[in-house]
Amino acid sequence: MDETRERFVDLLPMGPDVELRRMFGTLAALVDGHVFALVLGDRIGVKVGEAGRSELSRMPGSAPLLLGGRPMASFPALPPGLDDDEVHAWLSRARDHVVAHPPQPRRRRR
Repeated sequence: MDETRERFVDLLPMGPDVELRRMFGTLAALVDGHVFALVLGDRIGVKVGEAGRSELSRMPGSAPLLLGGRPMASFPALPPGLDDDEVHAWLSRARDHVVAHPPQPRRRRR
């Protein structure tokens, strides 16, 4: 596992409701079927809602997370210079944001 993924896993606000899953060729963190954070390359993206995106957009080094060269507007990338406490706080904020959504229905496997 590369350094960014290890840091991501170490700093996640874990609990019985948090699930790690491989998605998009990388690692994502979910609650009730909703992705709240993921790693792409050397960046960590968080789903924090409009207020959080606005706050992050004012921080140097933040930008939309890119998936296949396309920006994921709902997932701003955390600035690379954040310390562990700041990253953990943003991951917790993202988890809290998606917890407010109703659970995703379970998909049937074919």
